[in-house]
Amino acid sequence: MSHLAMLFAILAVCLILGIPVAVSIGIASVSYLLLSGINTYALIPRMYAGLDTMTLIALPGFVIAGNLMDSGGLAKRLVALCDMIVSKIAGGLSIVTILASMVFGAISGSNVATTAAIGGIMLPEMEKRGYEKSYAAAVAATGGILGAIIPPSLGMVVYGSSTGVSITKMFAAGFPTGILMGALASAVCFVIGKKHGYRGSGTKYTPQLVGKIIKDAAFAIICPVIILGGIFSGKFTPTEAAVIAIVYSILVGFFIYKELTIKKLWDTLVKSAITSAAILYIIACATLFGYIIATEKVPDMAFAAIQSFTTNRYLIMLLVQLCLLIAGMFMESSAIIIITAPILAPLATMLGFNPIHFGITTIVNINIGCLTPPFGVCLFTGSMISKVPVQKVISKLWPFLCAYVVGLLIIAFFPPLSLIFVK
Repeated sequence: MSHLAMLFAILAVCLILGIPVAVSIGIASVSYLLLSGINTYALIPRMYAGLDTMTLIALPGFVIAGNLMDSGGLAKRLVALCDMIVSKIAGGLSIVTILASMVFGAISGSNVATTAAIGGIMLPEMEKRGYEKSYAAAVAATGGILGAIIPPSLGMVVYGSSTGVSITKMFAAGFPTGILMGALASAVCFVIGKKHGYRGSGTKYTPQLVGKIIKDAAFAIICPVIILGGIFSGKFTPTEAAVIAIVYSILVGFFIYKELTIKKLWDTLVKSAITSAAILYIIACATLFGYIIATEKVPDMAFAAIQSFTTNRYLIMLLVQLCLLIAGMFMESSAIIIITAPILAPLATMLGFNPIHFGITTIVNINIGCLTPPFGVCLFTGSMISKVPVQKVISKLWPFLCAYVVGLLIIAFFPPLSLIFVK
């Protein structure tokens, strides 16, 4: 067996045994170095090089900002604003969950954080209004993946860092893409709401109440506006945007809404540090893996193998997307990006695909996988916060999955849609 085959065999065995993804990648990479006789002193510098970039500071920055938005009271005010907008529509509360997830995602950039934060707020409200609990959990999970598609997205930061693709341009492509996916999910909510008689919150909005909700939510809605406006206008980088979002969330949480305390701030920072460290550890281990992939010229071999099967680049795109969708059923999204990006990004370039378009399609595909069994992280998060068995949540997810797959195909085969804001 060749050293490269041993690399993938060891990785597969580790994953099957349930060893954490980052550790599995590290074990496989170190085993390759030992088997091939390469000096292992290269190990630490290679891993460090994967983290030695300014753009990666944005990753823990957006994790902290998203958690601060939740603990500081910004998230629930955004939910109240979204509820006011669509409360009278069939399936109103489920549509609120989707809209609120999109807005929250414009700060957190994380699918799991969005599912947990917005789901934690909306699930009790939907249950009060007669929504089936398993359906409410499915909606929370469905909205959650929008948090990783609407910019700023942690997945896009990881993808850009792994491939050298512009993160700012990835963000620009994620904006129309996220709106399309959110619109499709909202349409499903409307149809199901109409069928089952699901309504909004039932709140009677007087002019005074409308004014109060808008006033309360003003400071919350300004945060994503500042972040996205600053990034797209070129006023500041994604890294600077993350820092601004943190400072803004702290100031608003402490002095405007007065819901953020020293204890809450500490707990939020500890939680964010653990989450960020886990992601960065994956990146460090996977950087070494990517180095091995490049050294062994795996992209060239993959390209030659695919060309021997078909030369139709659109069929190749379809096959690649199918493989990514399957991978998303078993692995965490950041790990998939880091493992596959060094192989697939050069392959896409060889086939003549726009690297930004291919990147955004990859991000959407992998996040759809986060909804699917057996190990979809958003699926399990929705099940956990609702205390509904995974099997019951899955039974309510299929309409949303079908809608998202349709959206993925539209994005994959109609590039101008996602690239409309990319300069």
